[in-house]
Amino acid sequence: MGGDLTIELTVLVLAVLLAYAQLTIYAIYANRDYGPDYTMSPRDSAPARPASVMTGRLRRAYENHLESLPWFAIAVLVAQVSGTTSWITAAASLIYLAARIVYIPCYALGWRLRSLVWSVAALAILVILGDILI
Repeated sequence: MGGDLTIELTVLVLAVLLAYAQLTIYAIYANRDYGPDYTMSPRDSAPARPASVMTGRLRRAYENHLESLPWFAIAVLVAQVSGTTSWITAAASLIYLAARIVYIPCYALGWRLRSLVWSVAALAILVILGDILI
């Protein structure tokens, strides 16, 4: 997979693809809730009807991924450029991605486990950064 890509860079690519997947899922739900007249418009005004709870949760889960993705990308890229990738950074990258995937249904279905799963992903980033510095 990916030629000469390290595990960390491969996971970074997969994390970006996850963002696209989340956007697609959210867009499907939003189009169902708002209708194509609104979703294909310039959206200069609020939609005529509110989004469903599920659509709102999917949007927030997607936005949350977009918030954490730059932190993860910076950690992975610094590890790569500095030559400090290791089994620890590889494992932490995989844990980050797994947690981000699990986060989606946790948020969408309103499971309280969501905060713990978010914390696992956040800690995985800190582990990568810590391994770089130590």
